[in-house]
Amino acid sequence: MKYDIVVIGGGTAGYVAGSILARKGKKVLVIEKEKFGGVCVNFGCVPSIFLFDVTFLLNRFKEIAYYLGLDGEIEYKDLLFSKRNEIINYLSNAGRRLIEDSGGETELGEAEIISRSEVKVNKRIVEFDKLIIATGSKPLIPNIDGIEDAISEDDAVNLNSIPSSMVIIGGGYAGVEIAQIYSRLGSQVTLLSRSEILPTFPEDVRSVVKDSLEFDGVNVVENTRIVKLRDGKVITEKGEIEGNVIVYATGRRPQLPKGIEKLGLEINECGIIVDKYKQIRDNVYAIGDVIDKERKTAHSAMFDALVASLHILKETTFIPPDNFKIPVVLYTDPQVGVIGDHKEAKKFSVFPFAATTRAIINGIKDGYVKIGINERNEIVFGEVIGDKAEDLINILTLVVNNRMRIESLALMPFVHPSLSEAIVNAAKGFFDLDVDRYKSKDGKT
Repeated sequence: MKYDIVVIGGGTAGYVAGSILARKGKKVLVIEKEKFGGVCVNFGCVPSIFLFDVTFLLNRFKEIAYYLGLDGEIEYKDLLFSKRNEIINYLSNAGRRLIEDSGGETELGEAEIISRSEVKVNKRIVEFDKLIIATGSKPLIPNIDGIEDAISEDDAVNLNSIPSSMVIIGGGYAGVEIAQIYSRLGSQVTLLSRSEILPTFPEDVRSVVKDSLEFDGVNVVENTRIVKLRDGKVITEKGEIEGNVIVYATGRRPQLPKGIEKLGLEINECGIIVDKYKQIRDNVYAIGDVIDKERKTAHSAMFDALVASLHILKETTFIPPDNFKIPVVLYTDPQVGVIGDHKEAKKFSVFPFAATTRAIINGIKDGYVKIGINERNEIVFGEVIGDKAEDLINILTLVVNNRMRIESLALMPFVHPSLSEAIVNAAKGFFDLDVDRYKSKDGKT
């Protein structure tokens, strides 16, 4: 059978591309090797954010209840793991149903590329006009003696019990999120990083997150080298740490489909090289974590799928320019959201949530909004640390990608009271119009 488009991979990138192209009348087949939904649904965003929400409630409920004049307790139950699994299964099935609802076909099985116009799946040959590779990524196993006794970051967010102790190797996104989650669930957690934690984030973000981890009982050990794993212990140059469970969260690597060498593509250790339309050859595209790019997130994968699909459909007028910025979010408490490059900014303004009426009402007042502008007064950077950062950073994503001028944002009427007011007040700070916070007589906040 022949299809207009075959998509290999039913994760975030694959289901979006398959659904768009099928809705537009293309004959589409999406092939998935294991579970629809990919890393995000099965091993990443969904299970980790579910556990983040659980631990946020467990740790903040009493504090917030007291602040609001209530008397309440909340207790941990083992049922939470089955609830997590229910949500994962629902969203995995939803991804497959969305493709089929759009008019596309789906198939479970491992695809093998056998030529530039054919793949094999479940012992049958499928022809295509165009191919989209969306096979995602998998955990990078570090070259450490004894690492076979550890589990990956994917396994860690899918544990069905709380270990008494845990050692996490890796101070990136996954490492810090997992460390805080399990520490808050009751594990004795040590986080080991070969550099400072979160090396790609601004210094103030690293400082806030490190303080929060240590407040929650995580033993953070930075700038250390792992020598080996032995008998349930991680041996480092700074000593030995024992853990009932040892986790490696040392990055991810692209997961390439079988037979990809038959396409003659340019591939490096970070993934497949693509152009701005996610195209490699006339009839081959690659999207999501399998490609070589800076931001490997679920929303970045969706963006790739949109760009590639529009190019296939010859609707390129919708496609944004090459320098489109992708936000990143860290699911710690406090949450962190960042958009743009802080090095592009020449001046910054910060507004704290503690001076925001809505935060004063709900009692979650830690954190701030930071805005950076260039020499032309264009907003090129945004940073949110605090409650609802995952949503607030989306506002700043619109602002940064449209190079909005700071005076336009400063005069924008946002709802009062709302957390998003902190964004406007940060903009007003450039003009000394941020009157919702106190200043001393010398003009300092």
